[in-house]
Amino acid sequence: MTTVLLLAVFFGTAAAIVLIIYLIDRVNMLEIMTMENRTSSPEASVKADPNADSVFLGLSGKILWDAMSGKTPEGFNDNDLVALKSRYEHVLTKHIELLFKEGATDRQQGKALSKPKLPASIKTLRGTIDSWIPPQHASTIHKAGFESIDASDLDRTRIASYLDDSTGLLFARTDIALRQAFSEKMLPQSQENDDITLEELPDLSTPETDGDNDSIL
Repeated sequence: MTTVLLLAVFFGTAAAIVLIIYLIDRVNMLEIMTMENRTSSPEASVKADPNADSVFLGLSGKILWDAMSGKTPEGFNDNDLVALKSRYEHVLTKHIELLFKEGATDRQQGKALSKPKLPASIKTLRGTIDSWIPPQHASTIHKAGFESIDASDLDRTRIASYLDDSTGLLFARTDIALRQAFSEKMLPQSQENDDITLEELPDLSTPETDGDNDSIL
């Protein structure tokens, strides 16, 4: 009798182990199938934003930045992206100028230094595009604008240094030639210009209608 009970317990335990192994295997298979379905689904692949500026083939925000900095989205080819470089130069330049001006505005309005909003809406001749750059660079440029108000000559030199370092890296990562240092355009060059006003900074309320970059947007 004892032997029969032991055999029953043995076979019952073995059956339970086999069942558990089978269930674990099924769960693993279901997880693999789910991941494969997600990968192949339209939502999982990089899709163009139908609301984005058509000049950039529907790309916008971080996807546009990634594409311009060497990460080709699925469904696009390198030649298409290279053709967008000259157009993207306009957007990147406007984004940098916007961040700088927002920092200067916050300082003049007595606000505390804050993190800039990403992505930013940049106006072009054909509409508005969402522009994204790495947050550390956005914060650096915003801080440069903030600290530029009433800056001394010594401070101006320091601000110009980290502003040009940050903007230079952005242009280098997108493989776009930097035509002029942003410190030369955005910062006053002498004590006589210490009383800088917002009107003296680039007007970003409307897209420009002249220049090599704007003519192709």
